[in-house]
Amino acid sequence: MSTGKYFLRVILAGCLGVGAIPFAYADGSVSFTSDIVPMMKNRPIFEQFITQSFSITDTGWGIRINSPTMPHMGGARMGPYRFNAIWHSQKGDVPVTLIIDTKTQFFDTHHREIIGDDLRKTTSITETVDSIEVESPKGN
Repeated sequence: MSTGKYFLRVILAGCLGVGAIPFAYADGSVSFTSDIVPMMKNRPIFEQFITQSFSITDTGWGIRINSPTMPHMGGARMGPYRFNAIWHSQKGDVPVTLIIDTKTQFFDTHHREIIGDDLRKTTSITETVDSIEVESPKGN
C-alpha cells in the first residue's frame, strides 16, 4: 500500500471514528441509493461526509451470498460494497474506488441472532455501516 493511500485511509478512519479494514472483491450488483443510503441513516455525520466528499455511481458490487453457505438467502448481497466514485479533494477531483465496510448480523426464522460459523440457518441479515476505504482505481 502506498504511503498516500495509507495516509488517506488513516485520515478517513480517524475522521469517522472507525477502523479501516481491507476486504476481498465482491460479485453481486447493488444500488448505492436503494441499498447503501438507508444503512447510513443512523449515522448522519457519516452520511453527510460521504455525500459531500464523493460523487458515487449508483451501481456497485457486494458479496453475493451463495446457496451452500446460506441456502435460505437466495443470492442476497452483503458488504463490503465497492463503488466507482469521484473524490472531491482539496487538490481537485480524483477517480477512486469507494469501499463501504459493514457490520453484519445473521438471524434465523425466529429472528434469533446466529452466533458462530454455521450460517446455514440464516434467513435474514442486518447490516450497519462500519467504515469506508478509498482506493485508486485498478490500473492506476
